Amino acid sequence: MKHFLTFLCVMVLLPFYFGCGDSSVDNPVAPEPAVDITAAPLGNDVVFENMYASEATRLADKTPVQIVTVLEGTGRVTLNARFRGVRDLGYGFPLYECELLDEAAEAMGGIAKGMSGSPVGPPGRIMGALAYGEAFSKSPMRFLVTSIDAMEDAKSHQTFGDRREAAPAAPSANINAVYTPVKTPVMITGVLPHQLEKLNSLMKGARLDFIELFADVGGAPAAPDNPTRLAAGDMIGVAMARGDVVNAIGFGTVTQVYDDGTFVAFGHPMKGVGKTSLPVYRAVVNGIVPLYEASYKSASAYGNPIGTITKDLTPAIVGELGVLPPMIPVKLTYQIQNDPVVEKNHEVAYGQELFIPVVAAQSMNAIRQEKSPGTIDVSLSLSFKETDRVYTESLRDASPNPTGYVFGRTDSILYNFTDLFANKAGKATLAAVDINIKERPHLYIAEVHDVEMETDTVIAGSQHTFTVVLLPHYSVITGERTLKKEVTLDIPEGFAGEALLSIASSDPFGLITVGPFDTDPDESEREPQPQTLDQLIEQLESVRPMDPGIITITLTPQEDSSGITPETSISDLFDELREDFTQGEREQDTVLLEPIVKQIVIDGFVVGGDYSKDIFIHDLFEGTEPEAPQDAGNQN
Repeated sequence: MKHFLTFLCVMVLLPFYFGCGDSSVDNPVAPEPAVDITAAPLGNDVVFENMYASEATRLADKTPVQIVTVLEGTGRVTLNARFRGVRDLGYGFPLYECELLDEAAEAMGGIAKGMSGSPVGPPGRIMGALAYGEAFSKSPMRFLVTSIDAMEDAKSHQTFGDRREAAPAAPSANINAVYTPVKTPVMITGVLPHQLEKLNSLMKGARLDFIELFADVGGAPAAPDNPTRLAAGDMIGVAMARGDVVNAIGFGTVTQVYDDGTFVAFGHPMKGVGKTSLPVYRAVVNGIVPLYEASYKSASAYGNPIGTITKDLTPAIVGELGVLPPMIPVKLTYQIQNDPVVEKNHEVAYGQELFIPVVAAQSMNAIRQEKSPGTIDVSLSLSFKETDRVYTESLRDASPNPTGYVFGRTDSILYNFTDLFANKAGKATLAAVDINIKERPHLYIAEVHDVEMETDTVIAGSQHTFTVVLLPHYSVITGERTLKKEVTLDIPEGFAGEALLSIASSDPFGLITVGPFDTDPDESEREPQPQTLDQLIEQLESVRPMDPGIITITLTPQEDSSGITPETSISDLFDELREDFTQGEREQDTVLLEPIVKQIVIDGFVVGGDYSKDIFIHDLFEGTEPEAPQDAGNQN
């Protein structure tokens, strides 16, 4: 899905959202190297007083102001700027327009992603947070500041998530103004730069309107002293996923810290989801990376989490120090052939379940270390806090893109439980996710090719053995070019006549690769809607995809026992109907024969295609039978 309005917003007003990274540094508490800009360092004991809109809106044009931010290490500095006016852009609160005056800072890249949230105001004051800037901007660089009033309003704002957890209430007459945020750049480790385009394409959709991924690979340094202390202008990292391979952490700046342990930051939404629960880390900056479009801070999170982001709103994100959020444990095991099992462990924040497929796919990529095709068997188990029942689904695929398959299938399974619209049955809070992947380098795919008969004569009232012939991929051939599987059908009496023998795979159109989308059953066959989480699990278990190695053999009669065939003339048909009516025998004599259906499994394979063949079944009690028709096999 192409989000044109979002793209347009990016071009017009680029918010300098949190930068990227989890790159390692040797010692974040070592003395910071000298920064070659005219930036005044701030002591750790400097506290800023808020300047609210009633005072800030009266500032004269070109009034000097300062930006408080971190450019190197963890030390705060001030950059010179000036106030240029108040702007109303439809966000529901005013924005202050300012421009940067520090030429040396502009030479390093100027206003950069990661500076969002940096306090702005006259010396010693905070009138708001640096939040938005223009792409491809020339000197002097202009930027917009979210007022501290709007950010503090976010602290007391009741989110929809909070309201949903409370008892339903009558609708309110007040409607808050909203806007469409632009995409947020997020640093995600474990993803190589050449993989980003593919991963971004997989993650397109309404649930990721605000996310843009950047690649980084690195480790986390040791935590400094007093890790829970924050001050206005400090750099922080907000994690959506963390673990052995994937660390998705967004970076920005703290605007103000309050005596009750709460703080506001960023000056814009992170994803704009309202209620949230994300761990917060201290962060260290390794300079500004200059780019023509928009520079960004090279930042790394370090140490243990120091708090939780509890709200993600238009004016700001709101956090609380000293309180750590629960996380979803995600364990992935991977084994290729008979090699040792490799295990990777991660934690994903609640509300960020979309990163579970990212963890699965990218952990697999990191272990494989190549993009070669193969045959994978995946087992996914979901545990929930609301029930002891565990949902498990097994999948198999032979694909040129195993990463895309694992991402798509994992995402579609989780979607049934975690999406608010898809799951109407009952709250499903993930307690744990276990993903087991076994891979074979050969392509275990086969096409239905032919069917062989035990004898030329098939007799009703007896058993007959048919041999299904498959053509496997050449990479799995160890002897014969074809793969054969016998199946025996019990043919009842009265089944004599022409019949159609059909062989169909679970993928009859030969698509081979199992797609990430499930087909809804017919309206008439749909079961009642589940009313509890247990019922939802039971329903999803009943419609799980078939084993891709299943083959269905069907023997269908081409006429019923009334004797009507395609060769029956109109006059003969009327004579027979007249006789049945006069003698009253049609109801008792006419028996509609049901097709004979049997399934077999080609273990470990993904089977595609189908085949059909006309045969003639002889009546055991008739002495003379017509010759069987010539083989009219049809392979699709």
